[in-house]
Amino acid sequence: MRVRIVVSILAASALLVGVGLALDVRVNWTASMPRGLYQRIDPVLKRDAWVAICLEGEAAHIAEARGYVIRGTCPSGLTPIFKRVAAVPGDRVALSPAGVRINGEPVAASELKQIDSRGRPLEHPSEGELVLADGRYFVLGMNAEQSWDSRYFGAVSAQQIIAGAKPLWTLEE
Repeated sequence: MRVRIVVSILAASALLVGVGLALDVRVNWTASMPRGLYQRIDPVLKRDAWVAICLEGEAAHIAEARGYVIRGTCPSGLTPIFKRVAAVPGDRVALSPAGVRINGEPVAASELKQIDSRGRPLEHPSEGELVLADGRYFVLGMNAEQSWDSRYFGAVSAQQIIAGAKPLWTLEE
């Protein structure tokens, strides 16, 4: 009887892994977006779309050094991060300690934190307003308290956005 259970579990696991690979499914356990299963799809570069981003340059270096992101398949050697597109080319983005404003509208719970969850100082782009250039996107995580996003590493390029993220199943919190 135990052998049947073990064989059944192994067969079900193999099937799930096979389906996951065929659908390009990823698990998100971070607080940046709802925890659950997501299918990687072609990116849709519009407001409120969920996207997978490969960090590069100084942002990738900081993410690795601080343990914000684990090793993965991006050119930087890190795993992609998942964020929501908050502003698109042509949008006005204003940063201040009080938070982010996009086209004059405040973004809820977007205050700039001075330290991360481990008490380390957080850098952020210069305060003030900027207009996003062609091919530049401002991305935010769902959980402003713990998300390391464009408030800290600046806008990302369209080339850094490698996929869209379509929720297949999420945990409600």
